[in-house]
Amino acid sequence: MKNTVKLSIFTLILFLQFSCSESKLDGDWDDNIGLSQKEIELSSENSSALVTTSGDSWWISCIVFNGNVIDFGDVNTLQDNFVIENADFKIERKNATEIYVEMPENNTDSVSVLNIYLEAGDYFTGIIVRRLPDL
Repeated sequence: MKNTVKLSIFTLILFLQFSCSESKLDGDWDDNIGLSQKEIELSSENSSALVTTSGDSWWISCIVFNGNVIDFGDVNTLQDNFVIENADFKIERKNATEIYVEMPENNTDSVSVLNIYLEAGDYFTGIIVRRLPDL
């Protein structure tokens, strides 16, 4: 009986020792998108920007404009070429590694903010585009 208890405790200690390691966690991915820029400021002279990626297997998971989530409908953002366009912005994936962002004049007196959230597997990142007012 004593040997069984000792063996059980020893087994439990071994299990805990090897199950609680400091190795890399599952789901902790490296940057496999590789954005050339994560923040863009558009002025009245510059209403568009091109962002490149080092990875090509990413997709757009969400778009937020001035705090409002934008429905991009049936656009398949897994494709190498697509356009998402409305009155406030245009996002175009020109090929597997280029994202073109355009925003028209900002006639308000505040900055317009476009957040483009990207995903590739278990890695998440985004682009923040700020459009300055045209005053």
